Amino acid sequence: MRYTESGSIHLECWTVSQQQWAISVTDSGIGISPDAQAQIFNPYFREVTAPQVQSSDGTGLGLAIVSRLVQLMDGEIKVDSQLAKGSTFTVILPLEAILRMNVALLQLKI
Repeated sequence: MRYTESGSIHLECWTVSQQQWAISVTDSGIGISPDAQAQIFNPYFREVTAPQVQSSDGTGLGLAIVSRLVQLMDGEIKVDSQLAKGSTFTVILPLEAILRMNVALLQLKI
């Protein structure tokens, strides 16, 4: 989304099964090369071939942090991207992760 100067960003959330739910974010941005897709969840990785990325002040930590949080919640994250067409990031999480989070939040309020 950071590199989508014009176009669209679409957010979708759905139940995958009785045990899982998913959320996806799709943009019509610059896309990610196949080589970079294999590395984008690594800390400090930045694909700096596009001018929009070269001028960015990003550190390459955002997707690494998201990926680690998803792993901690026993989920998975996927990317589907085509250069000059955009990207879709999909996170699939167990529904019980929501229950655990709600319980933790309730305990904080007590």
